[in-house]
Amino acid sequence: MEQIEIILRTTASSGKVTEQLLARFDTEKTVTENDKVLQYSGLCIDPIQHQVSYEGNTLPLTETYEFQTLVYLASQPGRVYTKEQIYQTVWKEEPVDVSSAVFCIIKNIRQKLRKVTTKEYIQTVWGVGYKFVDVPGE
Repeated sequence: MEQIEIILRTTASSGKVTEQLLARFDTEKTVTENDKVLQYSGLCIDPIQHQVSYEGNTLPLTETYEFQTLVYLASQPGRVYTKEQIYQTVWKEEPVDVSSAVFCIIKNIRQKLRKVTTKEYIQTVWGVGYKFVDVPGE
């Protein structure tokens, strides 16, 4: 069971901070689609523990962009995402240099995957973007 608290924090001109509990709610946390462990031909993506492994070998992905990008793509295998969709979902900020930012993250994920497998889970769809595919066998 989780607890949600709403707290009012005020800061006086003297710098003294006071907090007042306004409300407390008990909630049941249910497993959502985003919390499911994704498993594909040796690749295991665990969104709860923020871990990616291939046949037991942990991949050291950066949390902020590499892990989130891989989870986003793998959540719907076969679906093609544009660079703009990936950027807006993972970066959650106004686009600066979308193409190079997404390209660099995809390149880093692929390099880390290649250290443990020859499977190409992330495929380029020329002129559109990228998609995640489950690649059986090696």
